[in-house]
Amino acid sequence: MTLHEGDLIHSRYRLLRLIGVGTSGSVWAAKNELIEREVALKVLDPEVTHDKVLLTRFFNEAKAIGRVKHQSIVGIYDLGQAEDGSPFLVLELLDGEPLASCLSREGPLEPETLCDLCCGVAGALDLAHQQGIVHRDLKPANIFMHRMQPSGLIGKILDFGISKILSSNTTNFALTKAGTVLGSPAYMSPEQAAGRDDLDGRADVWSLGVVMFEALTATLPHEAPNYNALMIRILTQDIPPIEKQRPELSPSITAIVNACLRRNRDERPTAGQLRTLLESATRTLRAERFAKSGGRRRDDSSAESERFSFTTKAQIARYVAVGAAAGLGAGGLLGLAIAYFMWQ
Repeated sequence: MTLHEGDLIHSRYRLLRLIGVGTSGSVWAAKNELIEREVALKVLDPEVTHDKVLLTRFFNEAKAIGRVKHQSIVGIYDLGQAEDGSPFLVLELLDGEPLASCLSREGPLEPETLCDLCCGVAGALDLAHQQGIVHRDLKPANIFMHRMQPSGLIGKILDFGISKILSSNTTNFALTKAGTVLGSPAYMSPEQAAGRDDLDGRADVWSLGVVMFEALTATLPHEAPNYNALMIRILTQDIPPIEKQRPELSPSITAIVNACLRRNRDERPTAGQLRTLLESATRTLRAERFAKSGGRRRDDSSAESERFSFTTKAQIARYVAVGAAAGLGAGGLLGLAIAYFMWQ
């Protein structure tokens, strides 16, 4: 079945607009007409139901997201089948864009912004790792910059389709076709590149370190002309400290990135430790910015702030002028009272 705007899925989800299309399905903004709630629908193509690997990854994603509830992981509300048998997930509808799109358009992020985004991501990974789940495919395309009101941007982890569930009493749904490599090569940890079976949360910490390196430098720590050469570099070569590319960066952030990208996973922080380090770095970066700006907030000099300030001053001047005129006309206490109340 070809989906179109206005279609009703599962007798309740009205398709509003297409968000994106992938190799195995599509994502739609939709509205649950029973409760008037807008959601995202991730719908697999009907033929995928015959592909055991893709179908299992799809349900694996639902299981992983449903198990780990955190504000930096996209929320899941429902799982079902469309009228033609296509499975779908009902997810939180996000407002913003993937980090990959932002980096492609804008280039490197401000370190403080990056720390804010990655702090929540690290906290979500910590919770996932405590639940025995390793994401295994963290990259800028799978980190969404979601706009929340009034708190601003927050990083949201997407796509747990190839996550590994480590619990001994849980079926391992991380299936793969013969010869297929799980994950995105440039973001793979050395142990993942080596094909080790004993992956744990420190593989995700490495991947998040690569994301931070890229977001700060607009380059990847390991690059090569082909897949095999890239795997060899990841397995055999240490990554030069990030400050060699960005010497102006604060040590509070360079130390974190370098720690995440240690080839020996025993030397990397856990996701929980990383969250704590990022929280501390955020405070340090804010203090540095505050000192450099002479005590002004980040948005004090914005055009919107200047317009607001100008408008407010003009209104106050107008109120005082009206009050003063009233004072001259009416005299004495009456004029002063009018000026006072208009000032308020």
